[in-house]
Amino acid sequence: MKPLNQEERTRRWGQFIGLYVTLLLLTAMCWWLSLAIIPQLTNVQQHQTVQEMIAYQKQLAGTDKMLTTLEQGAPLTDNWLRNFYANTSALDQQFPKPLFMATTNSYRQLAGAYENARKEGDEGLQLLNSQKIQLDVKKAALLAALASVTAELKAIAGAPRPPAGGAPKPPSKPPAETGPVISAGQYGPFRPLLIKGNGEFGKNNPEINASAQFMIVREHQVVLGVYFETEEPNGTLAKVTERKELYTAPPGYRIVGLSAPERTPWRINYVDNTQQEDKFPVAEGLMTFLVQGNTPGLDIGPTGGSALMIQLKKPIKVELEKE
Repeated sequence: MKPLNQEERTRRWGQFIGLYVTLLLLTAMCWWLSLAIIPQLTNVQQHQTVQEMIAYQKQLAGTDKMLTTLEQGAPLTDNWLRNFYANTSALDQQFPKPLFMATTNSYRQLAGAYENARKEGDEGLQLLNSQKIQLDVKKAALLAALASVTAELKAIAGAPRPPAGGAPKPPSKPPAETGPVISAGQYGPFRPLLIKGNGEFGKNNPEINASAQFMIVREHQVVLGVYFETEEPNGTLAKVTERKELYTAPPGYRIVGLSAPERTPWRINYVDNTQQEDKFPVAEGLMTFLVQGNTPGLDIGPTGGSALMIQLKKPIKVELEKE
């Protein structure tokens, strides 16, 4: 004879067994993720990190060489400063991670100390020892991180790996004949940040240095890199380095080319002796620089009118390829 609560007991036992089986499945899935998927993702990320560090160290060699020439007695000229700041700006745009940007910024600060020493009539290097020490510390941290990641990759490479399964990856297809287009338009305003002085040019005509270039970042983004500098003789100095995202590739595609030259900076340099907006066509009519240097009101500051606008006059074609 069955107990009165037989059906209830059977139902509860069924629920318990179902929950137990579900728990076992979840546990097995977690083990699979930890043993198979996560190490693969970690390996890929570490490989990308060490490749970025090697590329950054290679790019940094040119900037290092420029500073070495100064330490060996080469003159500090305005042209040298423009090239140096353009190089460090390009490094920031190509390597935006905090570790890289901190190292690049140390180089920029050291160059600024050289520049200030020159303007104050002090050509000696004694006052720059603290900045040089900070720069050496940043470089040492970068090299230590690079060595650590390299050692981990060697250890992973030496470990036995299971045979790779699945079909080989098919060869990538050639770029499509037609692709997306970056439409003509206006970008900005790019306003310089005050470096020194009171932020006002007054009747002293400032010198303007500006440049812009198109860049493909990590094969997945097209950005417009902009540099804008205004300087009054023996007075206000302001600079800005900025990049504007123009296009991002869809998932599964990478960018292989542009119809416009990549990493080719178009520059202008002139003295602004009016308070009107100045226009400069560049790149054979591809872009126009709209520059406001000297202004009727406050020039540099939260409400300052000094700014650069980039007007893209022609569309730019983007060439894509499947990954």
